[in-house]
Amino acid sequence: MRVLRDAHEAWWRGFWGESFVEVPDALLLGRYYQNQYQMASCSRDPDFPPCIFGWATTDSPAWQGDYHLNYNHMAPFYALASSGHFAQLDPHDQPLLDFSERGRWYAKNLFGVRGQVLPVGIGPKGIETTRGRRAEPEGPHRHGEGLFYGQKSNAAYAVVNMAQRWYASYDLAYARRVYPFVRDVADFWVDWLKLEDGRYVIYKDSIHEGSGTDTNPILSLGLVPMVLALAVDMSRELGLDADQHPLWQDRIARLSKFATQERGGQTVFRYTERGTPWWGDNTLGIQQIYPGGAIGLDSDPKLLEVARNTIRVMGRWRDFNGMNSLYPACVRVGYDPALILTQLRAMVAAIGLPNGFIRGNPHGIEHCSTVPNTLNEMLLLSHEGVLRLFKVWPRDQDARFGDLRAKGAFRVSARLAGGVVSEVMVLSERGRRCVVENPWPGKAVKLVRDGQPAETLNGERVSFATKVGERIGLVAG
Repeated sequence: MRVLRDAHEAWWRGFWGESFVEVPDALLLGRYYQNQYQMASCSRDPDFPPCIFGWATTDSPAWQGDYHLNYNHMAPFYALASSGHFAQLDPHDQPLLDFSERGRWYAKNLFGVRGQVLPVGIGPKGIETTRGRRAEPEGPHRHGEGLFYGQKSNAAYAVVNMAQRWYASYDLAYARRVYPFVRDVADFWVDWLKLEDGRYVIYKDSIHEGSGTDTNPILSLGLVPMVLALAVDMSRELGLDADQHPLWQDRIARLSKFATQERGGQTVFRYTERGTPWWGDNTLGIQQIYPGGAIGLDSDPKLLEVARNTIRVMGRWRDFNGMNSLYPACVRVGYDPALILTQLRAMVAAIGLPNGFIRGNPHGIEHCSTVPNTLNEMLLLSHEGVLRLFKVWPRDQDARFGDLRAKGAFRVSARLAGGVVSEVMVLSERGRRCVVENPWPGKAVKLVRDGQPAETLNGERVSFATKVGERIGLVAG
């Protein structure tokens, strides 16, 4: 028994040793670690990731207790890459890889294109849980026995966590494992997009389940460039498919823009260019921001204004389906950080259960990422390739984090105390170039490389080379 106990304690020490955060709100901090604990407990088997409920406790669970692919399967894993919990994130991929043969069959035989497309629900080992279970809506969404609800975005959605895992680690072994899937999804969209008047258009892709033959749904417009950019980056590192890069980059460059509309006296995003204009619940109207990653602080200021307007008009701080995307989307576009924390705390206090789940939510573990992912993003933003420390965090609230993962395979630590950033340390795991937004505006940034004083840099952003395994401290000049 002692041997087992020692192994158990060593495992948990390793898990909690990957990273940490410290924030002054005890309720949010407790929920942060509670949700991380849940994912550590249910996501360990590399072949069988947690189902929609995490743990199935009945022989007849709703949705067959499957992996639902229009967000439910992906959402619980969102915080794991930035926290460095790769061993808990990697099981996410296996059911998708196991289903690839069927996904390619659907792309070829139902839609007449290359690559693969996925139905709404699958199980482990290539099982298709939704096949023949329920009838598709009558009309153009009916595709044999496969249940798609008219949505073409499921496979692209499945790439989200793969992208986060890759950019946080640049792990070539991981890339070799998932790249065939990424390439398949890229191929599907290369063939499905239609070039019209100098731009690529998405046809017959429902924004919501069964919403109709929508044109240019905003979710797909956000996910598709993410997939194509990942295919370019991953294949370049692997030395594969260089001949495909012009195709993928052309689709990114000429993809249709987001449609807008007026609601409540403000310009907001339209859910589609033609078709469904708005939806009364869920948050698909902002998921091009997160998890799609198509909008960030480097985006055009007018686009950022529309994004913030949309979040304000939606106001879906307690949306069962979509708040795991809403809160990090708020961070990505620089929404008022004090309001983000106020709403996040109010949500946890009002509908959070003592066991870490959400009261009244029928979808199981999908919100295990909501608090951890939001806090990680508020403390450290990097998805645009620039490390931003405490960028969307109230300057009057002290906070600290250690070894959060950033794009470029960096482990980053820093402290905010009395409104001043200090103790900044960047560990480079792959020796890539690092770009940091100057934490001390108007001052120089001095680098300390492996304990030795090095160069001094100036500017709103500083850029510097790194070596594999090098620890680089940043101090105000």
